Amino acid sequence: MAPTLPINLKWIETDQSGRTCVVSVKIEQTKERDFYPPDGIKSVFMVKREKRMGEENFETIILIDNHAPFGFHEHPNLPDKSKVRQSIHVSNWQEAWFFFEIKIKELLDEA
Repeated sequence: MAPTLPINLKWIETDQSGRTCVVSVKIEQTKERDFYPPDGIKSVFMVKREKRMGEENFETIILIDNHAPFGFHEHPNLPDKSKVRQSIHVSNWQEAWFFFEIKIKELLDEA
């Protein structure tokens, strides 16, 4: 059975260096089929991490979303270059979420 939209989740993780990471997943059906390919479903997968351990100053380090004209893509050069995008080869938000989980695991397992 498929999950019911909208999905709006947020949770806390800690990376290998002990910094707090705020993970969020937002997925919603819109009427803008052309702007949010392929089905008008807006998907945003994000991780914000403390710039310095113990300080409540966060920066986005993982961002995966979908919108025209790019389709599903990640922003691989965060936090420095937020405008850079790289297509990811997924066909729907479920596959994008799986890709996001891989990115989170990489982040939490870095030494």
